[in-house]
Amino acid sequence: MHNLPAHTTKHCQELAYTLPNGTDVTIAQDDASIDSTGRTVWLGAQVLSIYLQHMLGRARRGWRAIDLGSGTGLVALTLASLGYDTLATDVDFIVDGVLRRNVEANRQKLREGGGGRLEARTLDWFVDPSSWPFSSEGGDTGQASEAMMSIQPPFNLITTADTVYDPSLSTPLLSTLRFLSLLSSLPPPIYLALEARDPALVAAFFRAAVDDFGFKCARIEHAQVKKLVEDKEGTLGWENEEDWEGVELWKLKLSRAAAGEERRRRQ
Repeated sequence: MHNLPAHTTKHCQELAYTLPNGTDVTIAQDDASIDSTGRTVWLGAQVLSIYLQHMLGRARRGWRAIDLGSGTGLVALTLASLGYDTLATDVDFIVDGVLRRNVEANRQKLREGGGGRLEARTLDWFVDPSSWPFSSEGGDTGQASEAMMSIQPPFNLITTADTVYDPSLSTPLLSTLRFLSLLSSLPPPIYLALEARDPALVAAFFRAAVDDFGFKCARIEHAQVKKLVEDKEGTLGWENEEDWEGVELWKLKLSRAAAGEERRRRQ
């Protein structure tokens, strides 16, 4: 079954969605709020999910991933379906509004299908990292059992989709990506999806990523992404490129030089 482009389904309060590995899930949306940003599925998450399935395949046992700005949780659900123990994060009103609901509605089904653990927590890029909920004593985890509250750094993979759209968020997002990268002995790969509505904003974001934060950044070739999106054997099968116009996928990684310099500074 092919999923429809996000802009055609935002009115659906409950969206039946097929993950890239064929697992059918239910995704709650809320398009009625004054600001529905983060409460509905977006194109970047759809395209990134199909790419991650192709690129990553099954995770090694015990590998952990964190998804920033999870929104409805599509990317996090995809990662969990691939076997990653996945921490889906967003600001509190998104976690309370749709994210935790989608995690709890689909978690058991993913586990029964051989997926990794899945958990939703609040993570605000604007607060000091020392207050981030990386232990069972912190954060808003709902009624999850203790066994479901153990997804902590270091992470083997970081993802974020549809989060580069407001210049006021760029520095906090990059700071968060850098901090999380430094929690691993080797900086993990970061996969990022965006809709390039504002070329100047996107250019400024990646310029800051390289010059100010020490990331190496490379755009995933459009032809490769296009092939995956159009694949009739996949879960998108979109022949009309206008359906996902402007979506770009990027891979970032904190350079070893930047990581080493920061660790020496902290000593």
